[in-house]
Amino acid sequence: MKALIESSLYHPSLVLPLAALTQLMVERDFNLGQVGLIVAARGAQAAVSRSRALIFCRHCEAQA
Repeated sequence: MKALIESSLYHPSLVLPLAALTQLMVERDFNLGQVGLIVAARGAQAAVSRSRALIFCRHCEAQA
């Protein structure tokens, strides 16, 4: 169990988002309300960007 925790603790897919969240919380003085809104807004922005990319990709393929 200890080896599993140690191996997952240093995994980049876990460490990098935690570092980004920690930096964001420090910038916002640990205000969870602001941090929550920022994370939600970034998630929505990523979802819209991804959906636009998929829509335009399908549109380009239909014309080809």
